[in-house]
Amino acid sequence: CTSLFLVVKNKPSNVLITFSLQSLGIPINACHAHRTIDTHRNHLNMTRSKCLPSWKSLQLIFAWCTIAIVIPSATSDTNNVNPIRRRSASSNMFLPKGALSEIRAVMEKISHSPIDDTSNPPIRTLPISVNVSQRGGGTSLSPSTNFLSGTPSTSTVAPHPAATDTQTTTSTSSPKPIRVAFQGEAGAYSEKSLRELLGPHVISVPRPNFESCYRAVASKECDYACIPIENSLGGSIHENYDLMLRYDLTIVAEHDFRVRHCLLTKPGLDVKEIKYAISHSQALSQCDNYLRARGIVPKVVYDTAGSAKMIRRALDGEGSGGRELPEGCTPENTASIASDLAGKTFGLECKETGIEDDDSNFTRFLLLGRRGVVPYLNKKIPSKTSLVFTLPNNAGALYKSLACFSLRDIDMSKIESRPMSAGLLNYLKFRNTVTQLGGGGRGPTFAQELPRFRYCFYLDILASELDEGVQNALHHLREQSDYCRILGSYPANSRLVGPVAEAVEALNAANAGKVN
Repeated sequence: CTSLFLVVKNKPSNVLITFSLQSLGIPINACHAHRTIDTHRNHLNMTRSKCLPSWKSLQLIFAWCTIAIVIPSATSDTNNVNPIRRRSASSNMFLPKGALSEIRAVMEKISHSPIDDTSNPPIRTLPISVNVSQRGGGTSLSPSTNFLSGTPSTSTVAPHPAATDTQTTTSTSSPKPIRVAFQGEAGAYSEKSLRELLGPHVISVPRPNFESCYRAVASKECDYACIPIENSLGGSIHENYDLMLRYDLTIVAEHDFRVRHCLLTKPGLDVKEIKYAISHSQALSQCDNYLRARGIVPKVVYDTAGSAKMIRRALDGEGSGGRELPEGCTPENTASIASDLAGKTFGLECKETGIEDDDSNFTRFLLLGRRGVVPYLNKKIPSKTSLVFTLPNNAGALYKSLACFSLRDIDMSKIESRPMSAGLLNYLKFRNTVTQLGGGGRGPTFAQELPRFRYCFYLDILASELDEGVQNALHHLREQSDYCRILGSYPANSRLVGPVAEAVEALNAANAGKVN
């Protein structure tokens, strides 16, 4: 049976609608089409025969499908879906009254003959399948309604393998591995953090930069990404804040990682022979007092775990892929400052642990995935919600936005401003232009309406998105802000819930008793 695929680009949802021509009553022998679907760009190219309905007529059907879908308020962003909708696993949605008769009339007009439902042998028709993929881990709504009868269909359509999330465990005896992307070389602090959070049995996938981690999860190459977002000494990692706006991922967990720097050398090297220490600039600055007291000269390289890898390759006589030891450094006079995991990974000896100047060195990591864990949160689980919003250039705008939460006794743990990205700025320009045209007048230009420098605000609150007070506060905030998006609502204090917790438990149970 030939099916039509339509991607309806809405805000705040991207809705994929699939339905069959036979379910509209068109004879199966009249449905001849060659279709190529580019699933990455959501483009549709169809070659239609004379007996196939015209594209303009099909637009009417698509319009009815769009009307039949419950779309959240246009003032919300892709992540700002009403949390109440996420509590329900499914919902039945039907065409509006009279839509079926109008669609059938269009079909009869095109085919120049009445549509006979009994002209074909009884073949099970494909129901309408509507999958709503929401940011922030929303619930997928999959109603099944027959076009002809307007009643719910008992048949279901099996999802395409590529559309299924890799977080689901397919077998209890052989659980599916969990692939987690992180930035850096093997043995990096990010890898150690994700193993503390998810256990030793996950598959860690090193990536050269932060954006490649986001891209790996978005393309389903990896299930999750473990990303550092802020350090207690160095502050926020702004690149990851900007990337969260660029990619359609959601926060599913957080982990506060205690950073303990180790002095790593080749096995058997005397500490007195160490003249140089190589590592990332931030790690070297955090161990400045230790290095000064011993007369060790710091040398900056590209990565902490990468510094251990450079010494290992120099010992093995291998090229380091364009990353050689700094001038004057040899394995006999150089130490690496990295994690103990990096020492184990590259076979180096740990001379001393905890050489950092401040023992309150913590890095907060976020676990990002394609689906959120909002439906698995409850009042007994301490939760956090992270969001980003922009404000108009009015006096007291920030004060009024924060009052949305303080008046409802919602605790805020962090707020930070960042320059607005070019993509978000262009979106606000476009919306501002549409608003002016819709008002019947040209109005002021965008340059006059908005200042040259715009900022967005990142806010963390200590409550779940499902809390009634948080819902009211978010509705209040959206009335005042130009743009508002929820980055994720997740359990606090390194706790796991939902599919990620089930997958980790399955891996731990399957590997119980095995020696790593």
